[in-house]
Amino acid sequence: MGARMKHADLQKVRRSLAGMEAVLAKSHGGAADDESLLEFRGLCWAALLLADDSECQEQIDLLVQCAKDLYSERDHERVETLRSEISRALSALRARLNSLESGYGKRWRDLRAA
Repeated sequence: MGARMKHADLQKVRRSLAGMEAVLAKSHGGAADDESLLEFRGLCWAALLLADDSECQEQIDLLVQCAKDLYSERDHERVETLRSEISRALSALRARLNSLESGYGKRWRDLRAA
């Protein structure tokens, strides 16, 4: 796996992350919710197909597992723990995307500004 993702792919993964956050905002979890789970996992799958980076893929795998637990019957305390884990994984994934993008260096920033 290479750590050279195209800028367009980085942006698409970011859009998937924003979609995941939207699913979390509209559906709290703790009850069986196949629709939210399917939507969340679909966004994870889209991100996984674009993420040519093992660290990104690990975080996405974690997101899938947490979502599976979140959108099933869980007590309130476990729901809050899962939501925190998902939040941390999303933050870690964003940080990784930022580090991959910064790896393009000054040339990349100059091209983006043009």
